[in-house]
Amino acid sequence: MTAPNSTTTPTDADNRLSSKEYIEKLRGIFDKYTSTKFFSMINACINCGACAKACHYYCSEKEPEHIPANRIKILKKIISQYFHPIKSKIGLSSTKDPITNPDFDLLYKAAFENCTICGNCALACPMGINTGEIMYMARALLFGLGKLPSGLIGPVNTALEIGNYLGLSKEDFIDTIEWLAEEMEDDMGEGFELPIDKKDVETLYVPHPLTLRDLPFLLMDELKILEAAKESYTLSTHGFDVANYAFYQGSKENAYHVATRPLEARKIANANSITLAPCGHGYRVLKHEIEKIQGQRFDFEIYTFVELIDQYVQSGRIKLKKDLFEGPVTYHDPCNIGRRGGVIEPPRRVIRELTTNFVEMTPTGVHNYCCGGGGGLASTGDLGHIRQRMGKIKAEQIKRTGAKTVITGCFNCKNQIRDIAENYNIDFQVKSIVEVVANSIKF
Repeated sequence: MTAPNSTTTPTDADNRLSSKEYIEKLRGIFDKYTSTKFFSMINACINCGACAKACHYYCSEKEPEHIPANRIKILKKIISQYFHPIKSKIGLSSTKDPITNPDFDLLYKAAFENCTICGNCALACPMGINTGEIMYMARALLFGLGKLPSGLIGPVNTALEIGNYLGLSKEDFIDTIEWLAEEMEDDMGEGFELPIDKKDVETLYVPHPLTLRDLPFLLMDELKILEAAKESYTLSTHGFDVANYAFYQGSKENAYHVATRPLEARKIANANSITLAPCGHGYRVLKHEIEKIQGQRFDFEIYTFVELIDQYVQSGRIKLKKDLFEGPVTYHDPCNIGRRGGVIEPPRRVIRELTTNFVEMTPTGVHNYCCGGGGGLASTGDLGHIRQRMGKIKAEQIKRTGAKTVITGCFNCKNQIRDIAENYNIDFQVKSIVEVVANSIKF
């Protein structure tokens, strides 16, 4: 595996750079992160407005600043100032300090507050422009200036230093897993143990650290499914964090270094595959983005857990009871698992085994609206008012289905939709697909 450049993190030293040094730094990022595809997209907009109907921001508030094409214009203005190909060659590029340039404040709002990089706009654009990809370039520039939401600084630094974004120790991990094994003894038999650092297994299971710290019974549900399917698996003390918030910083280098933990854990376990706990961005980064960053494909499979559950159900390794929870039931497609990851049918096949009253949202599948909590927005508490306002269209979608239970396959989506139910006063419960499967298994 070929590693990219060394880890880079905003530091106090960065604040002492001169205007010229900052511009040179941004130039390096711009040259590294741009491509022919980027320039084709940023110059192809015909201002038709088709992207507006695909954006949950615009559909929720109908403000012109939320039209994806208008976000691009903010970045284009900065490119014209600092990175214009002709101006740069004849010495007419701006020398204005980027730190004090108000255009970068507008870019921050566009890239971090007003875009979750969900990619839905790309499916509506007749020119194939993906504003999310362009806003990722904007985030990379802002990362170079140290302009980041607080939720994308501390947790990422902790993940880089300790190995998981909550700072849990190896001992914390082992204690929790051993305690869960004790709790499962009644069902699994006296002396039952959960596999930790086992070698030569079919799959390495990577949990979400929040389930280890705050929601252990949800992790128990995940492990219950693996045990019911008689899966050959292990947990690992070398890598037990599915999340990768570093990618949302705009730093592919940091994202790569966070991803090395589960990748190295798989090598140590000699596992044939990696299975990730329900986490949209964790799946997207490890399954798709890291291959692009390192420039080569993996020679093993990476699954989001619902894909494995679907295999268990279709092959008969687990059987499910039907209609144990209130219907109608609908499914929210996490952007990074559904639209960006292509996992559309597996969760639906599983849900149809769980209920006789399944209804789809409109639109659905790859066109399903973002819940509003993606792109790292859910990781920064003081941005909560934004994600709830931009969740209005998702609330309306759910309300139109008449659903009493909303199922999803992403931790952040579940939390966001739970808050939507409360803030928009809609009577439904939201559950992880893991919960409903674990509680419906026929033993």
